[in-house]
Amino acid sequence: MSYQIDYMRIAIEEAMKAKNKQEVPVGAVIIDDKGEVIAKAHNLVELNNNSTCHAEKLVIEKVLHITGNRFLNTYDLWVTLEPCIMCAGIIKQTRIRRLYFGAEDKKGGAIENGPQVLKKDEANGSIEIYSGFLQDESELLLKDFFSKLRSN
Repeated sequence: MSYQIDYMRIAIEEAMKAKNKQEVPVGAVIIDDKGEVIAKAHNLVELNNNSTCHAEKLVIEKVLHITGNRFLNTYDLWVTLEPCIMCAGIIKQTRIRRLYFGAEDKKGGAIENGPQVLKKDEANGSIEIYSGFLQDESELLLKDFFSKLRSN
């Protein structure tokens, strides 16, 4: 179990990098079936002036490039916030094996909340979903970020 927490800690480190760049603090990491970290990323929406530069999308693109594969069915994605509908679609299309996330996103999430895209996924096989890993830490990062944003 502790190795799983280590992966989420890496994702939180990535989220901190995003926060330090005045980005919404979301971080992601992808590991292979041996438990090796293949790539990590964080939100770069503001820096790139591109609303699609979410951590999940960026890390998946990195792994697709590194592996030369179009499917990632032997890889696991760890992310600090429940993926949105765009990222859930990308996860579905690339056939990520397992998704682990920290904080729920009651407004914009598409896994446990909203359309629950991956729970209805039958066409591309079953993606295992696990939530609540270091949830408090992930939520605190987001709350602090938005609290400071609103006070400015």
